[in-house]
Amino acid sequence: MGLYNFQKRFVPFILDGRKTHTIRATRMNPDKPGNMLHLYTGLRLRRVKGKSQAKLLMRVPCVKVEEIRITQPTPVAEQKLPHQLTIVEIDGNALDRAELEELAKRDGFCDFADMMSFWKGRLPFEGQIIHWKRR
Repeated sequence: MGLYNFQKRFVPFILDGRKTHTIRATRMNPDKPGNMLHLYTGLRLRRVKGKSQAKLLMRVPCVKVEEIRITQPTPVAEQKLPHQLTIVEIDGNALDRAELEELAKRDGFCDFADMMSFWKGRLPFEGQIIHWKRR
């Protein structure tokens, strides 16, 4: 059973179906296709007047899990290879520019640059993309 918390900024994208997956660190007991995913917002917020701010957004089946790796060159390498900014691999396959843009949109960002702003200071990253399908 996957329980996932999302920042408020992602809620509209989840509810309208534009966000179809989440990128997370690999869990001790990772989700797999067929598992039910419970998508929430506000799980880690303080109670207000004794009331939880947690809100269930939806329950959806997991349809696919992929391995993801996001890396950036060191500052020295970036000076030598300015065209090689960020490398994203899914199941060992590097994504091209168009695929990076699609990944970002499906993850609830305007574009890949917006997604990389979110990841700033958190790279390199290795984890999973957990995909779901709305009913």
